Amino acid sequence: MNIVPFLFAILAGGLGAGLRVAVTRILPTQTTGFPLAILLVNVVGSFLIGMTAALAANSVLSEDVSFVLAVGFCGGFTTMSTFAVESIERLRAGLWLIAGLNIVGSTALGLLAVGAGYLLAGGPVS
Repeated sequence: MNIVPFLFAILAGGLGAGLRVAVTRILPTQTTGFPLAILLVNVVGSFLIGMTAALAANSVLSEDVSFVLAVGFCGGFTTMSTFAVESIERLRAGLWLIAGLNIVGSTALGLLAVGAGYLLAGGPVS
């Protein structure tokens, strides 16, 4: 196993996470209450991982470069991008039920998990 892509993924993940912090600092939610920064990060990350997946599928990007960009940068920037590309891949494969379960299940369970985390940490859920 080649360790170099993993090391680059760690660096790319740090870059993605740092960029996410920068976006959330530039676009605070206090003025409107709408999480514009998170929406922007999730949409941009989804777009980037979609491009990465397409370029990898067309052999424009190597498996290692695709791994670094998708898992590293996009993973550090947002996990929404991975969820979105996995859902699209299943839809493209005609796996409608699996895609639907992934979309509904990830969203619902994610929200429930956040609520559970809030409750366990003693925070407000409403």
